[in-house]
Amino acid sequence: MYGGTPSGWVSITLGLILIVIVVFAFYQLNKTLNELKLELANLKNTLEETKRYTEEVKKKLEEV
Repeated sequence: MYGGTPSGWVSITLGLILIVIVVFAFYQLNKTLNELKLELANLKNTLEETKRYTEEVKKKLEEV
C-alpha cells in the first residue's frame, strides 16, 4: 500500500464523481437556457411578423 486508507480513496472517488455530476448538470442547464433563449427569440420574431401583417390588413380594411 501507499499509506492511503481505503476510506480515503473512497471519499476522493466520491468527490470526483460529485464534481463530474455538478459539471454535467451545469452544462445541461446552460444548454437548456440557450435553447430557451433561441426559442424566445423565434417567438418574438413571429410576434413582430404577425403585428406587421395585422397592421397591413388594418390599413387595407381602412382603405375599403
